[in-house]
Amino acid sequence: MTGINLWDVVNVPFDAVRTAYRQLRKALFTASRPSGEYLVVDRTVPELERELGAFSFAPNWEFSYYERGEILNLARVVYEERTVDGTTYRWWQTHLRGWHGEDGRIELHAHWELEPTETGNAHIDGVGFDFDRGMETLASFLEEAGIEYEETTIETDGGGH
Repeated sequence: MTGINLWDVVNVPFDAVRTAYRQLRKALFTASRPSGEYLVVDRTVPELERELGAFSFAPNWEFSYYERGEILNLARVVYEERTVDGTTYRWWQTHLRGWHGEDGRIELHAHWELEPTETGNAHIDGVGFDFDRGMETLASFLEEAGIEYEETTIETDGGGH
């Protein structure tokens, strides 16, 4: 006896659902672009997605706030047991965002944090958040991919992370 395949019965337009969800996210969960250190690269978004995707960075739009004007949102999830304030957490991510600079290059900002789908409340509370580790990780992958970058500080109206 064979079972009924749900996908044969229901034809869900997942691309439309994803697009609608991303628009809802922009409307309800928006934050300002953070001030601070950025790594600036002369690449297009598709090039960065391809080059960093080779190191397991993947789109992360659905699981993060929309930071005004961002054009790139990637995360690289890893398993690493770390104890913070007496609680052991296992799933972490390097979260990378990018914006177009005035000169046409892309300004990248990254941080290390708990992976949000496994530890939602602790993620939102900023448990284990580490900006320096995120930027160091990003720089190491840019170097490994042969992507040249410049470091700069950008002040925005959003403050820092």
